[in-house]
Amino acid sequence: MKTKILGIFLIFLSFLNAEENPFQVEKNASMIMPPDFQKEDVKFDSNARILKSITFNYVKVDGSEDSLEVDINKSIDWHNIYTIASSKSPDPSKVLDVSVTIPENNSKQESNATANIEIPLQIAKIYDFISYAVYKNKIKLNTSDELISDFSVGNPSKIVIDFKSNSISPTKNIRLKNSIFKRIDFGSHKGYYRLVIYLDGIYNYSIQKDATGYMVILS
Repeated sequence: MKTKILGIFLIFLSFLNAEENPFQVEKNASMIMPPDFQKEDVKFDSNARILKSITFNYVKVDGSEDSLEVDINKSIDWHNIYTIASSKSPDPSKVLDVSVTIPENNSKQESNATANIEIPLQIAKIYDFISYAVYKNKIKLNTSDELISDFSVGNPSKIVIDFKSNSISPTKNIRLKNSIFKRIDFGSHKGYYRLVIYLDGIYNYSIQKDATGYMVILS
């Protein structure tokens, strides 16, 4: 009789454990789940130029980990903030595939040609023998003097340009109204004068000569 009662008691305990464990696992799983992803902002430093790819590391339903790599290979502007955001998938029944062809006309072509002309953000004279014009990512130095040396230093970068000259003029510090070019410092030395162009970050640069002076181009 005692053996029969003990057997019934053990069966009863097994039913209790069978009912308890599934609820316990579900409770623990819900506690470790992070909040739903909405968006994440990414800011690059001034060295960044090309975004090669994005890798997503994620946890699967069975608890194992995997990754998904998305190939990008696009140029980026490090001044911008890039956002990865969650969005709902569109309802397929409401997506329409409509193609519209708009004929080109001469007025549109003329408008596009006009839009390609880049207007300087700032134009000013330093002295009678040199002036400048600031654009988005380049600066034109108008002078007939010969460029004898150039180099970059510092972080953020400074571009140093020397022009051959025997004239002596007072030092000048010129603030620029541009997000990339911040300031130009002018200084005279024996046999040359120097321009120091202050930038807001690290850039490569090139200088192109034309009939009216030199164009400094950042990349």
